[in-house]
Amino acid sequence: MVGAQTGSAGRPPRISLLEARKWALAELAAAGYPADQAVDDLDFLLSGALEMNYGMLRANITRTMPPEFAQVWPTWVAQLIKQVPPQYILGQAPFYGREFAVDDRVLIPRPETELLVEWILKDWPKLDRPVKVLDLGTGSGAILATLALEKPDQVAGLATDISPAALAVAQQNFKRLGAAGLATQVSDVWSEIAPQQFDLVVSNPPYIGHDHLDEVDVRVDQAEPGLALYAENHGLAIYQAVAAQLAAYLAPQGAAYFEIGYDQGQAVKEIMAAALPTASVEVRQDFAGLDRMVKVQNHGNAGI
Repeated sequence: MVGAQTGSAGRPPRISLLEARKWALAELAAAGYPADQAVDDLDFLLSGALEMNYGMLRANITRTMPPEFAQVWPTWVAQLIKQVPPQYILGQAPFYGREFAVDDRVLIPRPETELLVEWILKDWPKLDRPVKVLDLGTGSGAILATLALEKPDQVAGLATDISPAALAVAQQNFKRLGAAGLATQVSDVWSEIAPQQFDLVVSNPPYIGHDHLDEVDVRVDQAEPGLALYAENHGLAIYQAVAAQLAAYLAPQGAAYFEIGYDQGQAVKEIMAAALPTASVEVRQDFAGLDRMVKVQNHGNAGI
């Protein structure tokens, strides 16, 4: 790296965080990396690796980079150039105030999904027993683990995913974060879930239609698992599959919450209303004012 002072044989070079950051910015710029994204991604890596917030990073930017970090830094920059998300490079991503392990087996948790969690927590049912929660397509397990940690001893949770590899990541997060009492099951939507009823069903399923590929960021398309991104029928296929049996699995006064694509609010609302005619269906927006969440509140006598 430019500006590094080479140590004795077998020792990594000594370089300040500031020098390492300047070198990385130059490398990324030469590779055509967008300038704002380069700053964001490098600061994410630096602060995450050093376990400090951005303010602390700025205050300590002239300190020497730890030797083990200096050794991997050029490799990390090379991965950024190859469009690997910084969350995968670091092996973790923030969600609702916690760090979740992530890699290319699962989607990277997004801030918009935190809004879904906030909505669920605000509506949390008051029961004299643990709330039975089903997370369909759990991925990293971020949603279910957060609910369990925010409502300790109140959740009896089941996380499912069509991908055994994704479930392995979820299990890792449940263990490392201390989210006890959460079960996992490989299942394609309802296929392997035993007949039972849940107080809450939540899902952030694949919802990008193949007719929207031109709207997907190149890095997302190349790095994140397509199985968790794309769905047939203009991105509505999984919602239709969920709706087909939701009445059987949702408790009579239970609620189901879904993340949706920005242009799917009305379509998903109609799908759910047709499947549960006695339920009320509400669409809510994200930070940008775009449709992003749907709640299905059951009012009927659903049963298996």
